[in-house]
Amino acid sequence: MFLAGNVSAEMPAEAVAAATPNSPSLLAASPKEAAPLPAPRSKKSSKAKLQTDDILLPDMMPTEASADGVLPNAELLNLVSHKRKARRLTGISSREGIDVSHYQHIIDWKLVADDGTISYAYIKCSEGSTIKDDFYVTNVEGARRAGISVGAYHFYRPGTPPKEQMRNMKEIAKSSDFDLVPMIDVETRGYDSQEKFIADLKEFARLVSEYYDCKPLFYTGQNFYNKYLIGEFKNYHWMIARYHEEEPTLNDGQNYAFWQFSSKGRVSGIKGNVDRSCLMEGFTLGDVEY
Repeated sequence: MFLAGNVSAEMPAEAVAAATPNSPSLLAASPKEAAPLPAPRSKKSSKAKLQTDDILLPDMMPTEASADGVLPNAELLNLVSHKRKARRLTGISSREGIDVSHYQHIIDWKLVADDGTISYAYIKCSEGSTIKDDFYVTNVEGARRAGISVGAYHFYRPGTPPKEQMRNMKEIAKSSDFDLVPMIDVETRGYDSQEKFIADLKEFARLVSEYYDCKPLFYTGQNFYNKYLIGEFKNYHWMIARYHEEEPTLNDGQNYAFWQFSSKGRVSGIKGNVDRSCLMEGFTLGDVEY
């Protein structure tokens, strides 16, 4: 769940080709019926130019994105003096979270909790039809023991049959692991037609909903949503990535529950960078409670 740059070791060559600025990246959904989304709120248009096309690549290390010049104004990502922070992040200690995977290696979850700013964590469980995150079980146990609300995410691979991806996910992610609904991470577009891409993604969301008995959360980037997902999955909650001083803008007015505002966050107990996100105004963790 990172900005464009070099790709992770897990990313196959064909996915790299599919995720270049001329071909994209993507997302999914589903179980328990989620409460109706709050009415869309008006958004101010961004006056600042995007630093990047917001194309996402699978689980890219944030340091790689920085090295490629995708994050020229890295100081903005800390949002320490973000002009909208007071409006968006009121009660920050209960409204910020992180997502983690094997990239963060061993995490001291007690220190994360003691940091005082993190109330939830989305933890990678699986990817495509074969990859399972080696740190998933350890991270779930540590985070929950520390009192942090946990959700699991699956990195969706277009072109891989939805049933095979669902089999892989359910082999490692158990419903007893969750405090929050599972999340479908969609960052790559693949080679299929747009119609096939959406149809398969909807089928995967249906399978996730059916197996876990709840409607999942979707994750993607602002530009990817506006190019490939606009108008789809209207009844799902979303986490939208935009590593910029301005909050994301979705062209169809879709509300989103979370804004992933940085891939270079720093949190006690985690060595190196970590993705950080926050709940948007009008939403609480109760909206995605499992």
